[in-house]
Amino acid sequence: MKKLLLTIILVFGIAQIFLAQLETPCEYLQITATGTAGNTNSFQVGSNVDSLVTAGLISSDIQHRWRAYYYWNAQDLVNQIFDTSSTCNNCIWSSTLSQDTYSSSVLDTLTLMLNMTIVDGWTCSTMFGVIYDPSSNNNSDGGISISMIDQSTSLNEVKDKSNKNIIAVYNMLGKKVEPKAKINGILIFIYDDGSSTKKWVSNFP
Repeated sequence: MKKLLLTIILVFGIAQIFLAQLETPCEYLQITATGTAGNTNSFQVGSNVDSLVTAGLISSDIQHRWRAYYYWNAQDLVNQIFDTSSTCNNCIWSSTLSQDTYSSSVLDTLTLMLNMTIVDGWTCSTMFGVIYDPSSNNNSDGGISISMIDQSTSLNEVKDKSNKNIIAVYNMLGKKVEPKAKINGILIFIYDDGSSTKKWVSNFP
C-alpha cells in the first residue's frame, strides 16, 4: 500500500512538472467585464488572478495594466500591446489595480480594452471589446458584454489559422468589406459553417 501510494505521488509530481513545462500563466488567465442594472456610465473589469494565486497556479508577484481606447483608436491599442509601462499614450483610461471601474459620461456601444498581466516573467496581453447595449441596460448585467479580439496581420494568416472558409467580411459598422480593400481595424469574419469571429486585421487583405 505504501509503495502504491509512493508511486501515485511520484507520478503526480512528474505530471505536475511536465504540465508546468507545457503551460504558461497566460493560459489560465480569464478576463471579465461586468455592468449593473440601470448604470449607463461605467462597468467593472477584472480577472481570475486572485483565484489562480490561491490555487497555487501562479505566484502573487503580479503587475496589472488596464487600458481603454475609443474604438476608432484601435491602432493605438495594437501599438501598445506589449508596452508594460504604468502609463499609456492616447488611451482614455488606465489602471494598475487587479480590478477597477471604467467610467465615462456616456458609455460607447464599443470600448476597446487592453489587459496586461505581468507574472512569473510572462506578459499576458489580452485585447477585448466591451459592448454596451442601451436597450438592455435594465438587465442584471447592465447591457454589458465582452468580446475577445484575436490579432492577425493579413487575410492569408486568418485563412491559415482555420480550416473553415470565409464567405464574407464586415466592419464594426456592419458594412461589407471588399476583398481588395486595405483596412486596419476590427473586422467580423463569417464562415461557411455559420460561425463568425472578430479579429484585428492590419494591412487587409
